[in-house]
Amino acid sequence: MRIATPWIYSPKFDLGAIIGPPVVITAIVLIWGNKLAAIQDMPSWLWIFLVLGIDVAHVYSSLFRTYFDREEFQRRKTLYLVVPAACWLGGIAIYAMLGPVVFWSGVAYFAIYHFVRQQYGFMMLYRRKEPRDGLSFRIDQIAIYMATIYPLVYWHTHPRNFQWFSDFDVIPIAAPWEWICRAIYIVILAAFVVKEANHWRTTGELNLGKCLLLLATAAAWGTGIILFNGDLTFTLINIISHGIPYIALVWIYQYRKRVNKDPVPNRWLQFFQLKYIPVYIGALVAFSYFEEGIWDRFVWREHADIFGSTHIAISATALMILVPLLTMPQVTHYVLDAFIWRVNKKGKEEVRAVIG
Repeated sequence: MRIATPWIYSPKFDLGAIIGPPVVITAIVLIWGNKLAAIQDMPSWLWIFLVLGIDVAHVYSSLFRTYFDREEFQRRKTLYLVVPAACWLGGIAIYAMLGPVVFWSGVAYFAIYHFVRQQYGFMMLYRRKEPRDGLSFRIDQIAIYMATIYPLVYWHTHPRNFQWFSDFDVIPIAAPWEWICRAIYIVILAAFVVKEANHWRTTGELNLGKCLLLLATAAAWGTGIILFNGDLTFTLINIISHGIPYIALVWIYQYRKRVNKDPVPNRWLQFFQLKYIPVYIGALVAFSYFEEGIWDRFVWREHADIFGSTHIAISATALMILVPLLTMPQVTHYVLDAFIWRVNKKGKEEVRAVIG
């Protein structure tokens, strides 16, 4: 057997930083899930690790791929200037006209879409050397989508105890949709296994990265949403499976960009060396702390032990402006993510030039 995976960087990096996090956290939840599900209040140290260190941090990691990269910013300057303003103003309009419940539901469903698309994007990266048409391509597409969509449909047909976004409840859908999606899910996974086994038998090649990504995605989403019904178990899998791979992807993309462009001088890319990883992580945590500190002082008032006990009361009108402003970084992150990782425009997208 020959492993024919076009790794994003290397087997060690990909297995450790992209595929590994959902596998490890899923295993932890499977082993200690009942005890974790029984925990009502998340300890402060764990909140700092998950929310400041990963969840909010991964949003700000996209700055290093976009706004902080002068070359990239100049290439799409209009996009990078218009999107944040549009997200903020659009958020104000929704919050003012439709209320906070609709606003937070919209942000939540946009986040869900973003999470689904991230797994699809990774699948496309791992099969980027394979044809982008034909039955094999369609099976891969449907398989990675169903690995995320079926658990989401289950969530919408079976009440869960997840406290994800404020003022957000999923829109219930009829139970038959869960049965239909389950059948499609089983059939498409079987088709994927048969297809890959046949390819292995006839060519002696196995795209291990693609197969492991699908397995890790199915295991993480199924465990976090279906097998366990606890807020902490869901939060652990949700944040770690999504955030760590994204932070790693941004860093390794710029690292490879620096290596590929040498000896062309680029001061910005010189930052992406192993010795500066602590600085990179520290900067992300600093951004996270600043944003969450504003949230806590003006809106949530939940973590006095972390941000201090000074809370500032503001009017409903000010809140209508501030809340969309504070959500603007993550919504902007969701929008821009649809542009910066595309690999399907031949000869036009730099992702192919860097990743290969």
